Amino acid sequence: MSSRLVATAAATVLLVALAGCANDEPATPAAPTTETPSATVPSNDPRMNLVGSWRADEANWTVHFAEDGTFTEDFEGNVDFRRGTYRVEDEIVFLEGDDGETSEGELSGETINFKLGMLERL
Repeated sequence: MSSRLVATAAATVLLVALAGCANDEPATPAAPTTETPSATVPSNDPRMNLVGSWRADEANWTVHFAEDGTFTEDFEGNVDFRRGTYRVEDEIVFLEGDDGETSEGELSGETINFKLGMLERL
């Protein structure tokens, strides 16, 4: 009978120890993040300087630069005339259009000088 008592006591101690490991509180969900996945351009990226609309009045041409590295062009009254991606390297802006053409313009402060015309920030 004493071995039965020892086994029961050991089982009780084991159950109490395991019960102490359990956590009755629900897991706290992770705090929501306001950061968008890698689609957002880092603030130190030179593309951030371009975000917004730029216009060349003489050419009737407007380029809309998005934060995600894409652009759309309005040309001579045609809205969304061309789309694509853009990048900046050593103060040169490259517009890589969905038409397979790439335009290059020199970034200087609030202007970008392309062959088609000089864009100014709106």
